[in-house]
Formats: sequence, C-alpha cells, structure tokens
Amino acid sequence: MATYRHDPEAAWFAAVRGGVILVVPTAAADRLAALWPDLGDGDPTPIVLDRLTAQGLAATPSFALVVRDEAAGTARVVVRGPISVRSAHDEIHDAGVSTWVERVLDGASSIEVVVDGGADDSAVPLPVVEAVVPVRSIESDGVEPIAPARPSAPAAGSSAAPPTAPTPTPELPAAPADPMPSAPPAAPPARVTAPVELTMVPDEETVAAPSALPVPPAPVDGDHDGMTVASVDIRRLREERAARGAVATPAGGAPAMPAPAQAGIRMPDGTLEPIGHEVVLGRAPSVSKVSGGRIPRLITIGLGDPDISRSHVRLALEGDTVVITDLHSRNGTHVVAPGKAPVKLRSGEPTPVLTGTVVDLGGGWTIQVVGG
Repeated sequence: MATYRHDPEAAWFAAVRGGVILVVPTAAADRLAALWPDLGDGDPTPIVLDRLTAQGLAATPSFALVVRDEAAGTARVVVRGPISVRSAHDEIHDAGVSTWVERVLDGASSIEVVVDGGADDSAVPLPVVEAVVPVRSIESDGVEPIAPARPSAPAAGSSAAPPTAPTPTPELPAAPADPMPSAPPAAPPARVTAPVELTMVPDEETVAAPSALPVPPAPVDGDHDGMTVASVDIRRLREERAARGAVATPAGGAPAMPAPAQAGIRMPDGTLEPIGHEVVLGRAPSVSKVSGGRIPRLITIGLGDPDISRSHVRLALEGDTVVITDLHSRNGTHVVAPGKAPVKLRSGEPTPVLTGTVVDLGGGWTIQVVGG
C-alpha cells in the first residue's frame, strides 16, 4: 500500500491510481481531475505529457510521473522541476534541464517521490490507495487496486415507483370472423445510426520526415530552446517506430501488437550499430559509473584525433526515445535534427532526439540516429 506525508499548506498534490503516481503543484491541480480517467488505463505517459505541455514548454508546470509495469517489473519515471524520485539504487531529478528527465527503473520495488527540497519526517505516514491528496512526499511499493466503476445514480427529482398489482383485463365477447384476410403488420421503423465523428490532426502538429514532407515551422522564441523534442513529436516518434514493426495475425484473428523497431547509429563508414540499453562513443571510451547494473557498450570513433575526447558522448534508449548526452567533451557536440539548424548540446544534459538526427562530434566525425 502507498503511504504519503500530508502537506498542510497544500502546495503540491499527488494522484494515486493503480500503478501510476502523478505529482503537480497546486496551480496545476485542475489537470489531475481532467487526467484522472486516463491514469487507470495502460501507460498514460503520452496523454499526461500532451496535457501538461498543451500551452507550450514555457507554461509547462513542474511534475513527477511514475508508471509501473507490473508484468515487466519496471517503472517509467518522468521528472521536471524541484522534485526527486528515489529507489533503492537510483535518485532521479531534472538537474536544471529545460525540458524533463525520463528514465526506466528495473526491479524497483519501493519508489519515493519527494517535492520541493525534502519530506517532513515529523509528519505521520498515512495510507492511500486511490485518491488525490496534498503531499510533501509519497512512497509506493507496488501497483494499487483500482475501484470498479460505480453505476450511474438516478436523475435528481426522480423516484422509483413501487411495483403495483396487475389490473385484470375485462373479458370481451368474441369478434365475428372477418371474411377478408387481415393486412400484414407494419414493419418497425428503421433504426437510424448517428454518423461517427472523426477528428483530423492539424497539419501543424505533424512531424515532417527528412526527405518527403515539408519542414515543420520553427519554434516560437521563448517557448522552445532549440534542443527540446515536444511531447507531440515524442508521441509520433513512438507511433512511427511501432508502425514499422511487423503486425502478425494469430489463429484467433486478432492482430498482435507491433514490436517497436530497434534504434541504432549509422557510423561514418556506413555501418549500423544498435544502441541497445546505452552506448558511449569516443577515441578511447571508458566507463566509471554503471547505472542499473548494466554496462554500456563502448564504441571507438576518431581514434588518434585530438578533437574527439576519450569519452565524448553517450546515447541511451529510454523507453522508445533516444537520449543523447555530451560527456563534458573538450570541443562539445552539435546535433542537427531533420529540417533544423545545428544546436550545441549542453554538457552533461540529457537531450531527447528524433530519428534522422545527425550528431557532429567535431574533426569531421559524424553519426546519425536511425530506426531499426
């Protein structure tokens, strides 16, 4: 059962439902009511990100989202703002990034979300199963049960009439035989089905492919820092990868879910290297810290070139999103998204990128993020 420490000032609210915890400040508490029906249905991450970023990145509130996958034994964590998410082996916070940080925790049994500097240890932990509560911290040990939907209540002012005894029908004399055959009964009126309303996606939200479609308009100054992938881009990136997977039809006739394509890197010589969990590239790459017990693959690039640092850049696959981090390299790293101008990465800041993005490490050495 989840437990939380109450915030008497109600500066932050947490919604707990099933395997999902969503924490937002009071100013954004109205979003919890709108998102509540979606929190108990599968992975609501794309829906939550779309709703929170609907007014642009500059107006996006701080938040923390934890989504447990009980079957896989993992938990997806998305954090923005002064919030920390802790497990037995990891602590996740945004470290001042301009967007948000997304991680997938393996085998995380107990997860604690702490807001705005720390929890109040003097407050008594209170149990919570499925509710929205004001919190300073909240700790979850697993997926909580979801209450079944309640039957709709009768309309106001209406009352159910008590059953009454049937009224006897008076016996009528038999009618004389009709020499003419009776007309066939009239056919019941045809049932009219209302047309289904289809919603079209606006063109301005469509992600342009690098070769066939027009380039999307440039972001508005002050609302995008040039290094952020908007939530609608991330959602369509995931859908694009899923659509490229083969869809098999089992014997029962229902189509199977398509498997996501494996992201990879096109090296300068044209060969493809899979990203897998995580890769580190440089002229003599090494690893000093292992995250989640899995060692990243080391790929040598620019051997002997002083413009390339020993451990220059890291690429990781977080969910279905490729995230790239410059490892405090000497000359920096530039990324060129499809149809966009080159942008220099901030050292040590994880940045999500789209398929087709070219990564320039300097000295004429470039790689490209590709799908499977």
